[in-house]
Amino acid sequence: MDTTDQNKVAAFDTLFSNNHIQMLKVILPYMDNQTQKSMAVYIKFLELNYTIDFYKKNPYPLCGCMEKETSFDLHKMCSELLPYCTDEERKKVEQIRSMMQSMEMYKEMSKTMEMMKDFMPDMASFTGNPEQTKENGFDMMGMLMNMLTPEQKQMFEMFGGNMNAE
Repeated sequence: MDTTDQNKVAAFDTLFSNNHIQMLKVILPYMDNQTQKSMAVYIKFLELNYTIDFYKKNPYPLCGCMEKETSFDLHKMCSELLPYCTDEERKKVEQIRSMMQSMEMYKEMSKTMEMMKDFMPDMASFTGNPEQTKENGFDMMGMLMNMLTPEQKQMFEMFGGNMNAE
């Protein structure tokens, strides 16, 4: 786990706690099992109570505990979540990341194809349109879609991609 990710979690935890709650956490391992269970619930209750009081006294946004992200970055967020995931969750997050990378690659290739139209006017017909594909014998969309795994194709279709080019 990245130090920055640990800092985000620690900053949040520190904001909604106090020294007395931290002291209870320190002495927790010295207690017997039954007392530990009760004390753990009591500690969480104190943290919740402290959080509620904090928001009653401070209605402004949480700016002190973490830096606000300037833009939404799904890839970065997935990377930050991975250390906290179970194996099953990790597979799903990795699948989302893979799908996003594939879509980014598709967008970049589409931009490249668009730019190439200026240099090669015949490229304008390489759009995956079946009528135009019959004319020139080349299906760019089909070629791009064949680069994706079946799971990525399914995700692409689920998010509104056009799979008619196959």
